Amino acid sequence: MKDVCKFSVLRYVPNECREEFINIGLVIHSPSQGFVDFKSTTNFSRVTAFDDEIDLEFLKLVIAGIKEEFSQSTVHGPSLRAVNEEDFLEKQTMFYANQLQFSPIRIIRSDNPKKDLENLFKTYVYFDVKKNKRISDDEVRKIMSRVFQKSELHSKLDKNYIFNIETEDVILDYSYRSKDNNNLKFIKTFSFDYSNKRSKIATQIAKEWAWNFIKISEDRINISKNELLTVVYATKEDENIDNALNILGENSNILPVKNEENIEKVANEILKDIN
Repeated sequence: MKDVCKFSVLRYVPNECREEFINIGLVIHSPSQGFVDFKSTTNFSRVTAFDDEIDLEFLKLVIAGIKEEFSQSTVHGPSLRAVNEEDFLEKQTMFYANQLQFSPIRIIRSDNPKKDLENLFKTYVYFDVKKNKRISDDEVRKIMSRVFQKSELHSKLDKNYIFNIETEDVILDYSYRSKDNNNLKFIKTFSFDYSNKRSKIATQIAKEWAWNFIKISEDRINISKNELLTVVYATKEDENIDNALNILGENSNILPVKNEENIEKVANEILKDIN
């Protein structure tokens, strides 16, 4: 059973008047499990690029103090009694109001807060994830496949469904019969896990696949956009990625995911839909 967890993002705010900030850490708290932990950036070149006047050594010292405050594994960390309090995170973050501030506290349900700390950190402190560790299309498929293979319904999913469109083979990742009307549904996965400089690629890919989806719809009479399921991994707000999602959404049903848990949840929902 999943318990209520709270998390908050640590922001560096060089000047409140400009309302600009950069995410540099994240804390997660599970009162029922008596768990709290904090993870901070190791990529301080991002911070100096954001504010070239920063006293970096002082910032690192302050972050080390915050780590102590939210880590039970440290000598001066919080007691289990304190961490079990429902409002522990609210009490501990409310005093940060100058250059280091915590975001409004958000709530999730989790049975593994340590794992969710890693996933949330990848989402909110995005550019700490090295390029070669970002989630690719293939990784999204692998995560979904692991979920599918644990189910007896796995045999009812066909991998690599091929449409032959104008002498070209268009391959979708999966197909299956829906329990509602026994119609075929098709799954295509994407990862738009790009840096800001490369996010235009998402729009280009979306345009190419929008054309494919239109041709598939023409090839199969009366196919609806809800029968073309598009699983899209995207972790940040970006104009190019938003445009790409809108383009794909015109001809298919978008299933957005932001972390591994989301991908697994979508895969389980698909299993429930299989006839």
